[in-house]
Amino acid sequence: MQRWIWRQLRVELPEDWELLQFSRSPETGRCAFADRYQYRFEISWLRVPGPPDFERVLTDYRARLEEDGLTGTRRLQTAGWHGVSGLLPDQRTTCRYGTHVPALGFMVEAVFLWPKARHEPTEMEVLHSFRAEPPSAAGQVRWQAFGLDLLTGAGDVLEACRADPGFHELRFSTARRRNWERFSRRGLLAAWMREPVAQWQRRQAPRAYRVLDDREEERCGHAVAILRCQRRHPLLADLLYGRRHVAAAAWICPRDGRLYQVLQEGYPRAGRRGQARPAPALRCCPDLEVSL
Repeated sequence: MQRWIWRQLRVELPEDWELLQFSRSPETGRCAFADRYQYRFEISWLRVPGPPDFERVLTDYRARLEEDGLTGTRRLQTAGWHGVSGLLPDQRTTCRYGTHVPALGFMVEAVFLWPKARHEPTEMEVLHSFRAEPPSAAGQVRWQAFGLDLLTGAGDVLEACRADPGFHELRFSTARRRNWERFSRRGLLAAWMREPVAQWQRRQAPRAYRVLDDREEERCGHAVAILRCQRRHPLLADLLYGRRHVAAAAWICPRDGRLYQVLQEGYPRAGRRGQARPAPALRCCPDLEVSL
């Protein structure tokens, strides 16, 4: 089983179920997973003012499913989930569950699609693994997807997500986009990496910035390249929030041979009430988590 954390919704799924569709909205959205043949699971969320009346909701939901062609429907209930199962017109089995997550204010739906007979042990394992992922003591939230395991500020906006072969990246910003954080994981290094990690990272420094710190550290068997830059010529925003900076760390994990990087660009005092923001962090394996 592999763990996925998206919008503070944490669930463990079979390793061959990969995330193919996802939503960036914090209010309503869905993530859909598939194996090599078809869609197998999806989880969706909707912010609601309070817990729903599941008896009424399921009665209406079951009636709509039967109108759409679902046959042999029956009610399900387990581990705080309320659901309905049935047969689709092509004879595949689907099981649909709902639950309320008070800690997040979400109504969550989990949908399984079984190509043959329902595999109840896997279904139960997935449902029992589900939980809300609370923020850390420093006010950060964890995301875990596409081989990235990271911590970013609570309330940050997910601006972009790329999931290409050999390249995965999540980008976040603060509400007013004064600060940006980028977390990436790159593979296929033999095909394109022609220089040391520190040199590769140094070339990414913006031209309008001067390098303050450029070094390499040994951390838990990983050679981590550290880079810190600062804007050369201050602008008005620099006088208000501190000189704009770029901080980055990059390394190749010896466990999987992939290149990881966490990068932050912003102002030192652009956090809530002018306070410094908690440092972003990226984990590549159980041995190493790098915080800027």
